[in-house]
Amino acid sequence: MKITLISPYPDITNFGIRTISSFLKRNGHKTKIIILPDPYGDNLVFNTQRYDDNVLDEVVSLCKGSNLIGITLMTNFFDGAVQITKKIKGSIDVPIIWGGVHPTIRPEESLKYADMVCISDGEEAMLELATKMENNENYSNIKGLWIKFNEKIIKTPLSYFNRNLDSYPIPDYSMDDHHIMLNGHMIPLTHEITKFYLELHNPFLDYSVKKVCYQTMTGRGCPHKCTYCINDTYKDLHKGEANLRWRSTHHVMEELMWVKEHMPYINMIVLSDDVFFARSQKNLEEFCNEYKTKIGMPFSCLASPLAFTEEKMAILVDAGLIWIKMGVQSGSSRIQELFNRKNMSNEKMLHAMRIINKYKDRLLPPDYDFILDVPYETDEDKVESLRFISEIPKPFRLQPYSLVLYPETKLYHMAKKDGLIVDEKSQVYSKDYNVREPNYFNLLITLSKKGKFPSLLLKFLISKPVIKIFNSKIMKGSFKYIYRGLQDLSHLMKKGYERETITAK
Repeated sequence: MKITLISPYPDITNFGIRTISSFLKRNGHKTKIIILPDPYGDNLVFNTQRYDDNVLDEVVSLCKGSNLIGITLMTNFFDGAVQITKKIKGSIDVPIIWGGVHPTIRPEESLKYADMVCISDGEEAMLELATKMENNENYSNIKGLWIKFNEKIIKTPLSYFNRNLDSYPIPDYSMDDHHIMLNGHMIPLTHEITKFYLELHNPFLDYSVKKVCYQTMTGRGCPHKCTYCINDTYKDLHKGEANLRWRSTHHVMEELMWVKEHMPYINMIVLSDDVFFARSQKNLEEFCNEYKTKIGMPFSCLASPLAFTEEKMAILVDAGLIWIKMGVQSGSSRIQELFNRKNMSNEKMLHAMRIINKYKDRLLPPDYDFILDVPYETDEDKVESLRFISEIPKPFRLQPYSLVLYPETKLYHMAKKDGLIVDEKSQVYSKDYNVREPNYFNLLITLSKKGKFPSLLLKFLISKPVIKIFNSKIMKGSFKYIYRGLQDLSHLMKKGYERETITAK
């Protein structure tokens, strides 16, 4: 079987389709990878096609001769996936399967465009599908696969999670029949271009940090059930199953040693597991000993205050940890409860932050995520969050996001029931989580982003008399322009960095 796998994501990591590609190859099938970095990224673009026709014409040419085409997507990239699918289906007769987060949570909507959808993990279903298609066997009974047949949908139950992640090969970075959109054309993906993209899309807020990062995942799943997150929805789909699974240290080291040998331009590893700190102390000790001996590069990871301990932090820093990112989301106890994070209290988060701060001489400033523009949030909740920010030990950086009520999450259903979602297209599918509402409180968040805003001044600016003045109806219009001006300046700085990088290449 010849299988083409397409990604519309802005970055080129594509852990899912690269792992599926390796798995299919190992089992005798031939794969082609097409990377179409969304030209607009996560930005809102109304009534505009994401891709130029000439690019999609070239994609169609690359797809010719395929027996099956797979497209991965999240909700943010739904429009791009629809455009790609329509173009291919209007040009060649090849079955198209969608997979990833959005088809998992909205399979029936996805089947308005695709012929099949894969729900949840895709490796086993894709292999079984490819093998049965090759042998001209009936594939309508494959677990986790929904198929549109004569305008009817054939549904199958989900398969169980594969708990042995070591059974999958490492992600496919072979560059064998890999293609990417660059400067308005499809070209073969090379190591030189890979390095260029990894430099351009580094994960740091500070663009002065020059690292070529390789991102991977050492496990799947998350122990938490946050109401705004798709992980909670996945848990509901797989009731009774523990979704948190880990690859062995040996398996991860096999991947990273391959990277070290074949991608010598990589000088930092980014571990993108939702909660890397959820690994046990014993497992982390084993991992860090192996990493320090065999890899020896600086690395970063994500943390949760519930899984955070001083012992884990110490061994990770000793092994080369230089940057950490932690989800805070809100400093308001009421919003923490709304998010189903009340067990992650401000006290617990500050405890973790103080441990991180002990290593400030050996770490880049940590990133702390916040979710803003929550429709259930009051001014008092916002003040409580800002008061919490004033207590965070410096240095740090904030990564604020505007809440997107992603489909089928608990918070989405709550907002839908309460009549807060009127136009799903603009409020959900096309909402840019980087564009925050222009108001006084978000302005203070923006001023605090780099962690250098004086804490005493911030406390003064959230005092009742000051809020009464600056959050008044008269002042709201003025702050709207100031806030938007700061956002525009931030976008210009980012674009300037990108132009500088492109010019240098």
